[in-house]
Amino acid sequence: MSKTTKATCDDCYFRRAGLCALSPETPCPTFRAESRGALMRPRQPQLVPRPLAAMTGRAAA
Repeated sequence: MSKTTKATCDDCYFRRAGLCALSPETPCPTFRAESRGALMRPRQPQLVPRPLAAMTGRAAA
């Protein structure tokens, strides 16, 4: 089993840089992880390709 640690506000780039004006107990929607003093990009969802046959059938109708 792997142990995952929950992100806290103290892990946020904005909090560490002194740019956060909030004081919540849990990370807010603008949370960005801090890595070596730099702002990390948020994770992007994986793209799932659609079947092309379904798309061409609707366009021809």
